[in-house]
Amino acid sequence: MTQASIGHHCPTCLAGNTQQVYTPRNLPGGGLTVVKALIAVNAVAFLAQLASSDRLTIRGWLFGPEVGDGELWRIVSSAFLHGSILHIGLNMYGLWLLGNVLEEGLGKLRFGLVYLAGLLGGSLAVLAFDFGSPTLGASGAVLGLAGALAAVLWSRGIKLTQTSLGFILALNLALPLLVSRISFWGHFGGIAFGFAAGWLLSWLPERLGQSKEVAMSATVGLCAVLAVGTVVVAGAGGLA
Repeated sequence: MTQASIGHHCPTCLAGNTQQVYTPRNLPGGGLTVVKALIAVNAVAFLAQLASSDRLTIRGWLFGPEVGDGELWRIVSSAFLHGSILHIGLNMYGLWLLGNVLEEGLGKLRFGLVYLAGLLGGSLAVLAFDFGSPTLGASGAVLGLAGALAAVLWSRGIKLTQTSLGFILALNLALPLLVSRISFWGHFGGIAFGFAAGWLLSWLPERLGQSKEVAMSATVGLCAVLAVGTVVVAGAGGLA
């Protein structure tokens, strides 16, 4: 052992330079992240809802007839509005748990694309199959992260039955069938298209030998198709 100013150090460890100094910036989850930014935006939006006596809620929720009339911002704004403190609390808790894992693994830009795919996928499914029901909440985008994580794990040979993720996905598809106020199509669309984005970002480079740039371009293309699809479906008055 080598004597140090405080205690003793292992010579082998010192030679291998295995020590690492952590600061608030390089701690896992430290510094500014996309997850923290999204949580902050959702929190500010919820406070604005409370201050506006539901005017902001009505102006921003996803409602097919109004989107069809040209109020396209609702496709995105609805994913940052919530109906209660419990609603936003559960969604932000899920965003924190799933988001930190995915953002660390995929990086900020790819993580942002996954979140966007879940958001747009949830909005598209609601407009297609539940056109006349107002919906709001980040559930579609957050469950898109769960779907993407499922795709990443699957690409690495990990079965969902070996993790709690399979139960989480099943629960969030079953709950809307039991509780009418929860949007089944918002959950389903988020999971499905989040999975698609995760598949593109993980399987293309890891299983099919494509570059990460090709995988990211394909995911950008997916988000573009979803954005156009929501506009077309809204203009058609839904599919159901």
